[in-house]
This record gives sequence, C-alpha cells and structure tokens, in this order.
Amino acid sequence: MLSKIWQKNYVDGKPDYADVFEDNMIFRWDSQIGRGVDSSYVSDVVNTKRKHLLVKKSDAESNFYYMGEFDIVDVRAARKRDNNGKERDITKFEMKMHHPVREDLLRYLQSNLQQSIQNNTQELKAI
Repeated sequence: MLSKIWQKNYVDGKPDYADVFEDNMIFRWDSQIGRGVDSSYVSDVVNTKRKHLLVKKSDAESNFYYMGEFDIVDVRAARKRDNNGKERDITKFEMKMHHPVREDLLRYLQSNLQQSIQNNTQELKAI
C-alpha cells in the first residue's frame, strides 16, 4: 500500500518527493527536481559518512522527528515533470535505517495515509 506513493507527481503545484517508509527499516526518498545523480548535492548526500534522517509529516507541521542513522542501499536516476510540465532529472534513494523506527512514531507518520492518498496530499518531508 505505501509503495503507491512512490509513483506520485505533484501536490498543489509543488513537486511531491514521494518520501515514504516502506516499513520500519526502509525509507524511500526523491531528491528535489533538478538534482540528478551527477549533481553535487546528490554527491554530498551519498558521500557523507554519518547520515541522519529527520522527517516531518507535512509542510504544515513545524516539528521534525529524528528517525536515526541510515545507510543508502540504492541510488538511481529518474525524471519528473516540473510545474511547467517539462521532464527534469531527480534522484531516487532507498535508505536502510541502522535501527527500526519506533512503531508509534511510524504509525503517526502514516496516519491518515489512505485519506491523503485519495486526496493526493500525503507529504513526508526528509531533510
């Protein structure tokens, strides 16, 4: 069910980066539009020794939640349409957490997910 979000494109004219927990160990994240696999930004993310994941449920929230350290298990090039309908480079990441994410926090982040999918408004933002 969660993997359906992996294919989303846009919400309210903004890129939806399709950030989603597959389970309590695997997190999928899309880079911002224009940050392809050869970009310095992606290189910095990949080559950082200690990687920490902070997320918030949506832009409307001010709280970030510390999820823990992770390793990148997959990085691949992809394309998404920008707000003008032009195909642009992005990078899709698959990350594996060092420790399972707390079930209560995962449930909170996934709460109202089905309604959000129907309304095309689910946002998990990673920084």
